[in-house]
Amino acid sequence: MERNYRDLMDVKKCKYGEKFDDSDLNKEFIRYFENGKRIEVDFGYEKKSGTIGITTGWKPVFLLMLRRNSSGSSYTIGKNDKVIRIIN
Repeated sequence: MERNYRDLMDVKKCKYGEKFDDSDLNKEFIRYFENGKRIEVDFGYEKKSGTIGITTGWKPVFLLMLRRNSSGSSYTIGKNDKVIRIIN
């Protein structure tokens, strides 16, 4: 499941114009968003595994999707969160 981060950002920039802001996205997670691999993330207070998704809207946020059939998540990826390992 290959997704292209740059293409998605271009679409969002066209849709939201000057309001669009992806500056808070942790760039370390772009490749995992694109390749769809399952990873383990250290949030500082706990470790969880899943795949990377992204919110819609003018200020996107990476999400850790815990299950393949997840449609949302409360685990948002911040600037200080780290990838510990690739699971698959």
